[in-house]
Amino acid sequence: MKNVLVIDDDTIIGKLIDRLSQLNGAATTIARSGEEARSILQSGARFNVIFLDLIIPKISGWDILTAIKDNPATKDTPVVIMTGASLSKEEREKLQNKVSTIIDKRTFDMAQIEDILKSIS
Repeated sequence: MKNVLVIDDDTIIGKLIDRLSQLNGAATTIARSGEEARSILQSGARFNVIFLDLIIPKISGWDILTAIKDNPATKDTPVVIMTGASLSKEEREKLQNKVSTIIDKRTFDMAQIEDILKSIS
């Protein structure tokens, strides 16, 4: 079974991705803070894709992304940034080689998420 990790304090986003994951045959784990995310990632659980908000409580999404990419066990896991923050050109460049895609929470289409879920192996 495919496993999806959602790291986001927005409960609506978590429920939405969970529902779409279920429809696409995947199980979802949801972390509502950076602290929760770090604990889940350190547990050894493996995921086919990680949806990550950059602005989350306790530990920032930026720090979580660094931890994901620095860990040999998770460095190749696709990461999808879902954020409502306006990213500067420099921030987008910083993310460019580390993430699969960036989705703007203010304008996204559910089909974007479904396409990602269908493409994971």
